[in-house]
Amino acid sequence: MTKRRIRFGIIGLGLMGREFASAVGRWAHLTNSTAQPEIIAVCDTNSALFPWYTDSIPSICQVTEDYRKLLENPDVEAVYCAIPHSLHEQVYTDILKSGKHLLGEKPFGIDLAANEAINAEIAKHPDLIVRCASEFPYYPAVSKIMA
Repeated sequence: MTKRRIRFGIIGLGLMGREFASAVGRWAHLTNSTAQPEIIAVCDTNSALFPWYTDSIPSICQVTEDYRKLLENPDVEAVYCAIPHSLHEQVYTDILKSGKHLLGEKPFGIDLAANEAINAEIAKHPDLIVRCASEFPYYPAVSKIMA
């Protein structure tokens, strides 16, 4: 089976960013998946986090402290974003405005106003895939329930 490569950028390189990167590394175990994520760009304001990624993931070709530069990268198709909740409104909406698919961490926004702003931006981009990052769809029992 030919798998379609989806080129990801990661914004937020703390614990959840490492979890996502590790999950991408284990993706080969999903024998019936039609997609293969590939991490090509990473971003965090703390550059001390970069070596874990660059030493572990040879496909990375962009490292930046400015998430806007990652969003300007035409090779990045989708973004996994794991940043503090208080930053969700600005960064999630910027991701969507850039035309990139979004996997974000819950909650989508720190409060109702932020959530409404994010949802309004989602509504403007029906062609983009937006979801709360979750590994549950790939657990066999959950896959069976969803089928």
